Amino acid sequence: MSSPLPAPAAPQGNETCVLHPFEVADRLCHQCGRWHCDGCLVAPWGPRKPVLCVECAIGRGGVRRSAGAAPVRTPREIRQLEKDARRQSREDSRRPVVVTPKGLARDIDAVVQDRPERRSLLKRLRPG
Repeated sequence: MSSPLPAPAAPQGNETCVLHPFEVADRLCHQCGRWHCDGCLVAPWGPRKPVLCVECAIGRGGVRRSAGAAPVRTPREIRQLEKDARRQSREDSRRPVVVTPKGLARDIDAVVQDRPERRSLLKRLRPG
């Protein structure tokens, strides 16, 4: 019996879709555990439920018996990766977005805040 394929790592910004090498992988299939772009994933049970790649969805739906990719991760690993992604998404949404001259930034500590000194009108008109 052949050994299972090594599990690919989570995308770090340069990971690509299994079927589209020029697309960035967004999520992983809940059944086979491979990374796919949004175009390769379907949500057969609704938008808040786990997604499947088209190949696994065809196999799960009974259209083709031989369809579906061989799993590269265990169900436990898939659930853990999905849980980590949800946690990271919640943390990202809690961080405030700061508009800087160079664009948007989520890290307030990295943004140098240049605020002019606020003075009342009388202090501005009065010298010294």
